[in-house]
Amino acid sequence: MTSLRIVVLLFASPLALLAQVTPLQFAAIKQEGFEKSQVQAHLDHLTNRVGPRLTSSDNLTVACEWARDTFVELGIANAHMEEWGSFAVGFNRGPWFGRMTKPEPMELIFNTDSWTAGTRKPSRGQLILSPTDAAGLLSLEGKLANVWLLDPPRGDLLKDLQAAMAREGGFGFVTNSRGDLLQTGGSPSVKWDNLPTLPFVRLRVDCHEKLSSLLKDNQPVEVEFDIRNHFRKGPIPLYNVIADIKGSEFPDEFVVVGGHLDSWDGATGTTDNGTGTSTTIEAARILMAMGAKPKRTIRFMLWSGEEQGLLGSRAWVQKHKEELAKYSACLVHDGGTNYLSGIAGMKEMRPQLELVFAPIFELNKDLPFKIRDIEAFTPIGSDHESFTAAGVPGFFWDQAGRANYTHTHHTQYDTYDSAIAEYQRHSSVVIATGALGLANLPAMLTRENMKVNRGGGGGAARGGRRALGVQFDDAGGLLLSEVTDGGIAAKAGLKTGDKVIRLGAKKVASMDDFRAALRDGPAKTAITVVRAGNEITVDIVFPQ
Repeated sequence: MTSLRIVVLLFASPLALLAQVTPLQFAAIKQEGFEKSQVQAHLDHLTNRVGPRLTSSDNLTVACEWARDTFVELGIANAHMEEWGSFAVGFNRGPWFGRMTKPEPMELIFNTDSWTAGTRKPSRGQLILSPTDAAGLLSLEGKLANVWLLDPPRGDLLKDLQAAMAREGGFGFVTNSRGDLLQTGGSPSVKWDNLPTLPFVRLRVDCHEKLSSLLKDNQPVEVEFDIRNHFRKGPIPLYNVIADIKGSEFPDEFVVVGGHLDSWDGATGTTDNGTGTSTTIEAARILMAMGAKPKRTIRFMLWSGEEQGLLGSRAWVQKHKEELAKYSACLVHDGGTNYLSGIAGMKEMRPQLELVFAPIFELNKDLPFKIRDIEAFTPIGSDHESFTAAGVPGFFWDQAGRANYTHTHHTQYDTYDSAIAEYQRHSSVVIATGALGLANLPAMLTRENMKVNRGGGGGAARGGRRALGVQFDDAGGLLLSEVTDGGIAAKAGLKTGDKVIRLGAKKVASMDDFRAALRDGPAKTAITVVRAGNEITVDIVFPQ
């Protein structure tokens, strides 16, 4: 026994001595993860070299190829791309720019949704208020050429207005973000023979207020937008990336470690989910560099189509469902750049989880790690749910720290500079340790009394926030920046501009608070908002 090993053993706690990652192995993980970290280099390449990775975009395919090749360079020769499906139409976003040219020059900050139309060229024209009824539309007949319309209506009138704009050569529509955050969304269900032709520009709230104020003062306003959105005829093949460190004793049993590789394309997809992708790759690098020989196979998986409904992971699980009895657990990092602060499982799993994470409990007193007992695995909107739905324990890490996830989540601020390098290194060490520890357990993680609440805290299969039918921004609290017509929130009476302060009995002031309350809450719960200075509480019920 070496002197180093004697020292390590003398100072190790009793629990650490029973851990499935030995003190020497943990020392090697820490050395690689903290002193030789490459996690930010992975993230830099993914977000700044490849860029945003919308499902069906050319960038996503490039990202899949890069991830596969990176795993191979780490020594995982079996790394490969596995096709899970295709989209009928691809979408690639080019540069976009907008400005007011009259009555004064002013840059306009805006976005457009994915799979929506851009301009064919820089399009400068008069901005006028959109009509609000059929009579107003009739009064504009013959006057819509080279015009941008502010604040278009909804429903049948919008359809008539779109037809008139297309017929007369109008440029498009300008709408309001209702906040400082520009959140990108969009639906891929477009058809090549019926592509969108008119852009919908969503202005940041201050820009919208400026233009609206000028028009209300009867001042002529001229704006110019140049939006290079491009469609590509499909089918567009879509892939997951898979790489295995083969198990030494139980090679046909698996521990999955992963995150989703795709992103929205309003920024560069850093905290959703470049951070989880880079820590997954870094965990693989750490384990390969230290020469880890896990008893079970550690399978690294980077899924795509997550943002459109967990499509890649669901397709993979469906295709491989006969194998899943031999999958011990799935660890998914998809909560942004805050450090991994814990993990939650059934109480029957706690003894095994304590052995797995024993080294982490004392890793950094300023970044504590806790194991929580839960009554059931509940959906919150990420790829681990594909596994829990199939009976495999799927874990979505608890996270904590100084980052504001709401500020970057699907917004224009989801860029490389939003990632916190200290947290990224720490999380990579936690993931590598957890993966190796789970793989080295004497038996697979127990499924005794495992329960999956398919309709509870997380709501519908795509997760609570999306099932609720809302978008958030963080302008002075957790504000509803959008309430989708026909969604759960709208049916309950919630409105755009409401400030969420409680979910059930739990106070919420951030997206992290909201997700935690959803995760732990029942299918039927109360949501309290502040509207015009008054507190309003309504019941919401997620589908079972």
